[in-house]
Amino acid sequence: MRADVMGVSMLILVSGTVLPAVAAESNAVGQGSRYGASLSRVYLAHQRLLAVRDACAQAFPGQAKAGEMAYGAWQRRHKALLNELDNRVTLMIHGSSKDEKDYMRNVGKYEGSVLEYRNGERDDLLAQPRDGMEQGCADFRAYLTGSGSDFNREYAEELRVLRQRKMPK
Repeated sequence: MRADVMGVSMLILVSGTVLPAVAAESNAVGQGSRYGASLSRVYLAHQRLLAVRDACAQAFPGQAKAGEMAYGAWQRRHKALLNELDNRVTLMIHGSSKDEKDYMRNVGKYEGSVLEYRNGERDDLLAQPRDGMEQGCADFRAYLTGSGSDFNREYAEELRVLRQRKMPK
């Protein structure tokens, strides 16, 4: 299912507005575009999960707690991966920044772009007809707790590309 739940396709390409630091490094390094695209794909898949969680909570407030519990279970299973992704994004932003002031500005731009993406995905879901959305949200909760939501397996190729570049200690 690759985190493409409820039929709305996920942005998987690197763009200057979504991952500006990734795009900058991609242009500067030969394999950077493959690395950047892989990082973007997995990172945005997580953002997509958050958007679906938020849309379901907004559309069905009585089910918000169940959705949060399902996401919490998924998040605990993926804690190491999520930390790794955050660290890789931070390193890329740092690498594309001239100095600390530029780094802080780039972090702000990046975080704003990611939030805009996630809110756009949420709003797109909320704009869909309500018919079937309640079932879609129940399916999403089941997806989060099932084996099909294993990002380490679903994004194995992307993670292989990422892990070819060792993280500094």
